[in-house]
Amino acid sequence: MNGSTATVTDRELIELAQLYGIHVTETTVSDLREQVNARLDAGLEALYEYDLDREHPTADPGVRTWHEPAKDPYNALCTVCHVPPTTDASELLSEMELALKDNISVAGVPMTCGSAALEGYVPSTDASVTRRLREGGATITAKANMDAFAVGGRGISFYGQIINPRDTTRGTGGSSGGSAAAVAAGTVDAALGTDTGGSIRMPAAFCGLVGIKPTYGLVPLSGIVENTYSLDHVGPITKTVEDSARVLAAIAGKATDDPASVRAAGHPDYKLGDYVSAVTSPPDASSIRLGVLSSIDAEPISKPVRARYESAIETVQDSGMEVKKREFDELDTVVQVKNAMSYCELAAHWRDGAVAYRRGGVTGSVDASGFTSRLRTGSYELNDFHRSRLLAGSQLIETHHGRHYNRALAVKDALTAELEATLEGIDAIITPTVPHLAPRLDGDEDPDALEDGLGTGRYTKLANVSGLPAVTIPNGQHEGSPVGLQLIGHRFDEAHLLSVAERVGENL
Repeated sequence: MNGSTATVTDRELIELAQLYGIHVTETTVSDLREQVNARLDAGLEALYEYDLDREHPTADPGVRTWHEPAKDPYNALCTVCHVPPTTDASELLSEMELALKDNISVAGVPMTCGSAALEGYVPSTDASVTRRLREGGATITAKANMDAFAVGGRGISFYGQIINPRDTTRGTGGSSGGSAAAVAAGTVDAALGTDTGGSIRMPAAFCGLVGIKPTYGLVPLSGIVENTYSLDHVGPITKTVEDSARVLAAIAGKATDDPASVRAAGHPDYKLGDYVSAVTSPPDASSIRLGVLSSIDAEPISKPVRARYESAIETVQDSGMEVKKREFDELDTVVQVKNAMSYCELAAHWRDGAVAYRRGGVTGSVDASGFTSRLRTGSYELNDFHRSRLLAGSQLIETHHGRHYNRALAVKDALTAELEATLEGIDAIITPTVPHLAPRLDGDEDPDALEDGLGTGRYTKLANVSGLPAVTIPNGQHEGSPVGLQLIGHRFDEAHLLSVAERVGENL
């Protein structure tokens, strides 16, 4: 970003005046335009020439501060900040520095959701997960770049393309690409991302990291800008399974300002596991039973990813784990359910001015009025990718009266029951995390991977639609580009899933 500002035309000036209730007439608009443009032409360069990275020895370490990143070769960060632990913090995350995806509220720190439409918006309170990280002893040191409003998986925002630190010829995917890039680059120890169709697991896989999407409702969504509330999740991206377990232990558990987490706590299978202990004492390989989906044999997976997937299956079998074939032939239907729900909920959220209907009227830490006014005034900044999804959802709601959305909800429940039946008698289902390598920045490889719903999230969406927990772990690489392996586990059994992931990862 720099100090340049856009000048205005007569028409734009009149529209701005109407928006802000400023009286302007046709006879005065030209003179006013010249004056306004003269002020804008003066620029704001001095603000950007000031070195925000200079030492400030008098700064109080307990005070929240923020500034724009000065040096960020991977375009991973939106904002650099210092938000210290609470004064009564535990030792769970002591000395850990975390980045939060820029749709997670941190009081007093700007939040753009990766879009120019929200420039200047500053939340007034922390999200539940922000508060819990600080109570766990973590320091929040950055807000991470992301696809605008967490829509899509291209790793591109109005800040530009996010670069993959593990292979700088490739991107990170998204929408939590900045979170993954910050961890892979060593800028932070861990990061939080959000995941509606794979947005934690896909960039984590592309960057050779661990990323977990918890069971729906295990981690509260209050204070997080929603994409598709019925499918949204928040979880950690880390270098190790143990670090993921540690961060999950800090953020899991119900919050009264998130109805999804309250409902989850009433589920008969609900439990908060001792995630760290489970990972540090994983089960013996001989006791682990894994399932592979027969339908994946015929899937159009890229050769490098298929080779790593088949090698992983052979390796875990050689280590003593049992691998069983399981039938689940509804991957195409899963994608359609996810897309129908996302389009409709996204459009309804926009239409209703961020009113928290699905949250029972509770907005958590997002200031709905301030957020909506900022969003509406900046709506012209929305990219076409986001705009097309909004309009597709509007068409499904207005013309088809929500019929497809209601059908998607019914199919979602049926698919969830079918997948849970597929998991009976095994510890986890294993799939490739993503069916191809990270997209090349020159666009020469897997061009369809840049379009939502055409392959990138084919296996990750399975866990979002069902609400089951899923984790991606590193599964080697191809010519320097990381590959991921996904494990999908039983509802609210993250402790066991992570322990199995630890043991599987040791053998890959």
